[in-house]
This record gives sequence, structure tokens and C-alpha cells, in this order.
Amino acid sequence: MYLCRQMTKLYKYQVAGHVFELTLPEADSLVCELGQYEPFRIVETEAEPVFRLQVVGERPAMGEFVRENHQDDDGSEIMAGRVDGKPCFDFLLQGQCQARLLTDDSYREGQLYIEGDRLFSLNDALMVMFALSTAEEQTLLMHASVVSYQGAAYLMLGKSGTGKSTHTRLWLKHIQGTELVNDDNPVVRIVDGQAVVYGSPWSGKTPCYRCVSYPVGAFVQLTQAPFNKIRRIKGIEAYVSLVPSVSGKRWDKRIADGLHETENWVAGHVPMFHLQCLPDGDAALTCRDAVAPQVEASQQKMVDNNEAIHAVDSLLKEGHKVILPVKGQSMLPFIVGGKDSVELVVPEGPLAVGDAILAWVDRCRYVLHRIVEIGGDGHLILMGDGNIAGKEYCTLGDVVARADYVVKPDGRRIYLYSDSLRNYWQWWMWLKPIRRWILAVLRRTIYKK
Repeated sequence: MYLCRQMTKLYKYQVAGHVFELTLPEADSLVCELGQYEPFRIVETEAEPVFRLQVVGERPAMGEFVRENHQDDDGSEIMAGRVDGKPCFDFLLQGQCQARLLTDDSYREGQLYIEGDRLFSLNDALMVMFALSTAEEQTLLMHASVVSYQGAAYLMLGKSGTGKSTHTRLWLKHIQGTELVNDDNPVVRIVDGQAVVYGSPWSGKTPCYRCVSYPVGAFVQLTQAPFNKIRRIKGIEAYVSLVPSVSGKRWDKRIADGLHETENWVAGHVPMFHLQCLPDGDAALTCRDAVAPQVEASQQKMVDNNEAIHAVDSLLKEGHKVILPVKGQSMLPFIVGGKDSVELVVPEGPLAVGDAILAWVDRCRYVLHRIVEIGGDGHLILMGDGNIAGKEYCTLGDVVARADYVVKPDGRRIYLYSDSLRNYWQWWMWLKPIRRWILAVLRRTIYKK
């Protein structure tokens, strides 16, 4: 018997710094419906994808669907359960099943069987896999409407029908300089001790598919009221306001723990407000006036940082060595933020895995992180020594300098690439699965002093 092998086409995308792969049959009608994904498409990368999804043909015979949970959002439903021991998700539209997604237990390999609306099914499947595969990567796929204003972004939270989209449209109409970032499914990620929001290929009924990112200025929980009033919320109230807007599989302990860690950090570090409001222009102005100090702080921080890096770049090009103070704790235990500085130089030879570099990453910010992988096309993958998850991507052209020495508060200079330190770094890389607990102990003992 002659078997004809189906031709397929591979697509690669990057959303919020995370790469994922989609495989479609070459003749699939979906090939012509991927316009919303085009701003996020990448041609080549050496980065390991957080997940792979393959759209396959007719659904084979399967065992009984064991239901675990059900989500209904204005006629669009997701039935979550297990089939033959594997995680399974059925996507329904107006009560009719459109597709079934089967994944492995890590949510990194999926097969999608589509029987109805193809684009609707693909969007739901990709969002489910993105939310679950990045849950332990300090990443939150959220249900929110987002605007940017003066260099920061503001996320409007609330149940469906609360008026999130209406409120962001009021910002666009009444507050000059406002832009829509995403109207339904932005991604929030903790990056070097800062919450950053990214546009995504999923934006509900509003076609807003922008590959942009901004530091988060504030979250605003909306409720309808016969007046406009806003107040700051903190602690457990902030946490409770945030969690319902985050996509995830709460009954999976590993997923729940990953999301909780990120949500808890965000609720404790990012300003949150509760806005009771009417659907009018005064509501937008009331909200803007309350978060304006956050706008100014975020904007000034970005300006100061970029100006400092530009000055460093100019000095290095003139042949000088530059000593730069380090902020944040993303390079522990080798570089202690707030205490240590680094001596920067323009590298004379090619860069290597293990080099600590200052670079412009993810098209939005500068970081001092370690090279963990170098692609054949000159793309670099970076990660902070003190980070337990999350990587950054850049090219050789984005590199400003290499850090050669750590300068201690007492003036001692420690060469970062001595044989002993390189060996220690290799051991540290192997300890990644338990790095979280080692760092917790160090922060409570040595670094606390």
C-alpha cells in the first residue's frame, strides 16, 4: 500500500520574549488567516521553544473525556479534562465543539484536531498552551485592556462586561498621547525586578496585534458606579483583584504555584487601584490623575537608564574602560546589586558562552546578563545568574560591552573569567533546579549583611 506523507509548514513566533512553534498542513486554509501573528513571527532562532503545537487532521478514536473544569466567556467555552491520561481541552462556540487539544503533562507538546471554526480554535489552543507552558517563567497571560501613556502602560481589570474596553477608549479620546497596547490578552512578565507588559497576537474583538512592550505603571480594577472615584489598594485586596484576570490551570499544583509566585510579587511591587466609574471622559481623567505620579516615575527611570547607557557606549568607543554600578539581584551570586560594580570593556575577540555582557534585549531595554547560548546566525540568548526562569534575546549588534571585572566596595577587582570562576559558574548552571532555595538562603544570610 502506498502512503502519501502530508506536507507541513513550520512557523516560529516570539511573544513577550518566549518563542513557540506552530506546524500546519501546507494546504490548510489557516495559512491565509495568520495575519494577526505576523508582527510576532521570527525567521530563525536558536532559542528552545516554550511549546510546540501541531494542527493535525481527523481526530482518531479516543477514550472517554474526564471533565475537570469548565470556563464560559460570552458563548466561548473551554472544557478542560483528561483523555487516555493526557491533558485535554475542548473548545466550544455557542455550545458546539469546534476543536480538541491534546498535550503532554508539561504542556509543551500539543496536537490540535479542528472540526469547526479553524481560526477560533487555533487562537484558543495557542493561548492555553502559552499560559500553561510559561506559568513557571514569571509570566502571566492576562484578561485586560491596556493603554500606554508617557512611557508606561496601564492595565484595566474586571469581569467581562465591566467596561474595560470602554474605559481604554475614553483614554484614547480624552487623553492626548495615549495608545492602545492590547484590548483583551496582554502578557505581563517580571524582568529584572520590573513588571513589563507586552502586546500579543490575541486581542479579543479589537484587532490590536502590536509587538511592543512597556513597564507597567499600574493595574486598575474597574467597577461600574453612578460616580467617579478611585483609591489605592494594597496587600491581600490587591492580590485578590489581580488573580481572577490571570489565565491558568489552578487545579494543577505546579501551574498554580508558578502563577502564585508571580502574582504575589506583582501585587506587592506594582501600584494597584480600584476605580468606581461612569462611562464618561471624567472617569478617564480621574484615573489618569491618580496614576500620574507612577507615569512620571516610570518615564524618568527609563530616560535616566538609557542616557547612562548611551554615555557608557560613547566612552567605550573612545577607548576608555568604564566602571558601572550594578542594580538589581539578577546576577547573584557572582555580582551583588547595590554593592558591586562592573568594569566594562569592548571585547577584543569573539564573545563566548559564559560572558557577562551589557546589551539591548527584546527590543525594549538594557540588561547585564550572561550569554547562555550563541546561534549560528549571530543571535544571543541571555539569562541572569540569579534568575530561576526567563531568558532574553539579542543580536551581536545589540551588545554594548562585556563585563571583565567585578569591583567590590573595598576596591578589589575580581576577574570574571578566571578558571575557578568559570568552573563555579558551570556548577551554578547545573544547580538551576535547586537555585531558588540556595538564593533564598543566601539572601537571608550573607547578602543580608
